[in-house]
Amino acid sequence: MSKEQQYKQQLIDLGVYSPAFDAEIHTLCILERELSRTMKAWKATAPPGGAPLATDPLYEVITKQRRDILTHRDALGLTPKGLQRLRRQAPPSSEAAAPVGTSNPALNTLLDGIRGKVNGSTP
Repeated sequence: MSKEQQYKQQLIDLGVYSPAFDAEIHTLCILERELSRTMKAWKATAPPGGAPLATDPLYEVITKQRRDILTHRDALGLTPKGLQRLRRQAPPSSEAAAPVGTSNPALNTLLDGIRGKVNGSTP
């Protein structure tokens, strides 16, 4: 299973997948491959028997790539914060939706008054 298919399946399992996400999933996978290549190049700069330095210019590129990847993962709902945001934006399912007009009593009273005036009668 490709990485793109894995992300798609994760989004389906979370209940937030939409075909509109396909381009974003593709971009995320490209960014992850670029990060992998950059990290490999950064590790190759290490002295024999040592670790690569955080002062190497490639390390700054790596941190930027990580931020970009996190941004894309968040946009897809693959982080806790991103998932909450997507679930808040999603319309409620028909089974879980509350009947119209029962969520706020004060609003219901106001709406009833407006409906009465529009219909020609006052409540």
